[in-house]
Amino acid sequence: MSVFNALYAEQYDQLYAEKDYAAECDLVQAAFARHALHPPRRLLDVGCGTGGHAIELARRGLALTGVDLSAAMLAHARDKAAVLPADRQPNWHCGDARDFDAGQTFDAAIMMFAVVGYLTRNEDVLAGLRNIRRHLQPGAVFVCDFWYGPAVLMQRPTDRVRVLETAHGQVIRSTQTRLDVVSHTADVNFRLWHIAQGGLVSETAETHRLRYFFPQEFALLLSQAGFSLQGLSAFPSLDEPLGEGSWNALVVAKAEP
Repeated sequence: MSVFNALYAEQYDQLYAEKDYAAECDLVQAAFARHALHPPRRLLDVGCGTGGHAIELARRGLALTGVDLSAAMLAHARDKAAVLPADRQPNWHCGDARDFDAGQTFDAAIMMFAVVGYLTRNEDVLAGLRNIRRHLQPGAVFVCDFWYGPAVLMQRPTDRVRVLETAHGQVIRSTQTRLDVVSHTADVNFRLWHIAQGGLVSETAETHRLRYFFPQEFALLLSQAGFSLQGLSAFPSLDEPLGEGSWNALVVAKAEP
């Protein structure tokens, strides 16, 4: 399915304006400090979107390569990165997590905002994780997060409508989610309207299929892809145990030799 097309990408940063990328980058760097043998210098951000994490970590001095399947999202990332000096500009690569080739290896990798959930079949998850492992030095740390299955099944996603007032008019987003408990997936149906001066400027609809995971299956998938699980906790903490209220799980893994 096609997701994160131009109209959705155009509104993405406004829809997630409350997301604290700086705090999440603090969390990522805390994971590196705890588990990496040496402070990473070259970082791979898979599913980087509009660059929220990549740009912040580049600002902090890491050499960033951001990969995303959506050219529209990467276009916004490039525009936003213009605030960085020339020597801290990330490299942007349009590609699929399962088979992209960044042309180098890295000291660490991240895959944030439940991006791994877009790999919905076992073979897709393994292909993505193995491709990330292929891009990492032995001992490199990999940080990601996913929708935590027990919480998803206990809480159940609810239908929502959100209205944003922006400098360019009003943005309305409706979200309807349907679970498939056999395939461990959720179809998230987005409809987005941009209204200005009392008229409809644009409208788009997308369905995002996301997989939710359970701890033992994700540990097994990591192992089969060449990683060892180092930590599993309730996002956004490195130490808080997962519970039925933990919608997101934070994973820290290490690339095995």
